[in-house]
Amino acid sequence: MAAMKRGLIGVWFSAALAILILGAWVGYKTGSKVALYWVRHQREKQGSLHGPDREHAESALSALDFIQTAQVYTGVAQNDKDLSKKYLLGEIEGLEKLQRLSDAQEIRPVTDLYLGLAYVDAALVDEQQNNRESAATHMSSAQTLFQSLGWRDYSAGALKTVAGRELDKWKLHTPTEQKSK
Repeated sequence: MAAMKRGLIGVWFSAALAILILGAWVGYKTGSKVALYWVRHQREKQGSLHGPDREHAESALSALDFIQTAQVYTGVAQNDKDLSKKYLLGEIEGLEKLQRLSDAQEIRPVTDLYLGLAYVDAALVDEQQNNRESAATHMSSAQTLFQSLGWRDYSAGALKTVAGRELDKWKLHTPTEQKSK
């Protein structure tokens, strides 16, 4: 009789264990699907823009994309003086157009910052080419922009230092320069 009770307990225990494991597996699968649905629904609810809001956001993102692309072209082209001047002038022209757009007013400080850096870069190139008048004009434009952004030190020396640090990111270093560091 005791052996029979033990057998029944084993069967019931095995059945309960199987039900527990099956329930945990079904709960895991169902819970995962519910959580995934909830996350997707929340993303859609928070991230969907319609009409003028969407157009405005796309316009701002497009402007920021232009700024980033212009920086890459100008940075990479700095190793070729003629090409560098061409891209700098193109960047300045594009940033000046962005400044005038009414859709881009939210990113105006970013535009002004990069336009100021482009003016300083152009001034540096003009100085290298002994074009003092153009260099002074570009530097003056840069100083006006940085002053409007609230910079305390917008002297030519400070701006050249900032622009130099930005340009150093893009300089190509020869193997002998890298060994000496």
